[in-house]
Amino acid sequence: MATTIDTADLTVTITESYTLNGVSYGNTTNKRFSSNGQVLQRIMNVSTSDPAIINFGAADAAGQVTVGDYKYFRITNLDDTNFITLTLFNGTDSFFYKLLAGDVFLLMSNEMDAIASSTTFGAFADITQIKADADTAACDIEIIAVTT
Repeated sequence: MATTIDTADLTVTITESYTLNGVSYGNTTNKRFSSNGQVLQRIMNVSTSDPAIINFGAADAAGQVTVGDYKYFRITNLDDTNFITLTLFNGTDSFFYKLLAGDVFLLMSNEMDAIASSTTFGAFADITQIKADADTAACDIEIIAVTT
C-alpha cells in the first residue's frame, strides 16, 4: 500500500520579549524539521499515579511513536495551579523535571543521559518513555510529537 500523505516541514519559533527600564531584550529563534509525515497530538488528563504519556519504540503503536523517526516533542501543563513531574526514561536512567502550571517542555532530540552521584558524562541513549505525575491533583496536559 502506497501512502497518500505529503510530508511537510515543521517550524518551531521561540520568541523572548522583555523590556526592563525602557531597554528591550530578547530574540527570536527558528528551528526547522524537514520532511515530516506523522503527528500525534492530544490533550489528556494525568493523575498523581505517574502514568506514561508516550512511549518511543521500534514501531508505531497505540501511545507509541517510532524512536528512529523522532523529530520533535512538546508537553504543556495546562493546569493553572499545580505542577507535574516529568520522568524521562531511556531504558536504564531516569531524568526528572518539574513542569510548573502553564509551563512548556520541549525536546528537539530524543537522547539523554542521567547518572546518579556523578558529574561525568556517560553516554547518550534514546528516550523510551515519558511519564507525567501530577503533584497535588490531576492536571490536563497537551502533547505533540512529530516524526518522519
